[in-house]
Amino acid sequence: MLKVGLTGNIGSGKSTISNIFSILGVSVYNADNEAKKILDSPNTIPELLKNFGIEIVNSDNTINKKKLAEIVFNNKAKLNKLNAIIHPLVMDDFNKWCLQFTDAAYVINESAILVEAGLYKQFDKLITVISPEIMRIERVMKRDSCEREKVIERINNQLKEEEKMKVSDFIINNNEKDLVIPQVLLIHKALSF
Repeated sequence: MLKVGLTGNIGSGKSTISNIFSILGVSVYNADNEAKKILDSPNTIPELLKNFGIEIVNSDNTINKKKLAEIVFNNKAKLNKLNAIIHPLVMDDFNKWCLQFTDAAYVINESAILVEAGLYKQFDKLITVISPEIMRIERVMKRDSCEREKVIERINNQLKEEEKMKVSDFIINNNEKDLVIPQVLLIHKALSF
């Protein structure tokens, strides 16, 4: 079984592409969703408290993700610390999750920051979804009901698409001109051998 990473910058359409792979019968692990669960794990909270302070904990002993994001958003050192705590736990969870699919040709791990975190090296293949920045901005503004400036800030904190493309085995162009389903089908065929 191949372990395939699926990545792309904010608003590129990773989730749409993941859904197409799911429809084809491919099992998809959503690393971002699982990371949120791991943040609230009783095993994780003490380490987060030690590094980010009591103000990140809600009254119900869950992590205030918005507050944590505010702390790490413009502080590379704190963001790196958070990633160092969470990423190994997510990858461990992913590897355990994979054990139930040993008969599959491949599984997919969808995550926005596989390249930034260096995690792409742990995968057999990497798919990157790209999309023009103006489209990504519009999608995120609509999806998250936020201002253009906030979206641009988030985009500017991500690795450029060109850098992700350099280490990718497959590129899906989600530009609303090229049909994505044929692109996914070609990759599915290549990975299903």
